[in-house]
Amino acid sequence: MVQTLARLLTVGAVVGTVAVAGIGTASAKSSIDLKVSPHTQHVGQWFSVQGSGRTDVSGWEKFCVQERYGAKGAWHTVWCGQTSDSTRQAAAAHGWVRAGQRGQLELRGVLEGVQNSWGGRTWLDAESSLVSVNIVR
Repeated sequence: MVQTLARLLTVGAVVGTVAVAGIGTASAKSSIDLKVSPHTQHVGQWFSVQGSGRTDVSGWEKFCVQERYGAKGAWHTVWCGQTSDSTRQAAAAHGWVRAGQRGQLELRGVLEGVQNSWGGRTWLDAESSLVSVNIVR
């Protein structure tokens, strides 16, 4: 009987742990659209990049474009659009990127949360899938 009681307590503790772990697992939903044209470009030339995105997190956010050369380099922000109120409209931006060197240039769009409408601390809310541009001579 003592062993049966010990097993019941162990099972009850495991079930309680699972229930507690599942309480805060909701995540924000987002959608980001990034368009790059063309997908092959010559060194030194400028090309068009535009995008927009929205999350279900309310607050201030801005859409930014980031780039890196190769698949393992660090991401660098090229430019960002204006800060917008996510409860009223999607964050959007259009701009130009210059092909700096030969190779594979990867671009992504990111939604950054912003502390205030005039700026302040920022954080990454969501990111798009990668878009590759082949930079040739």
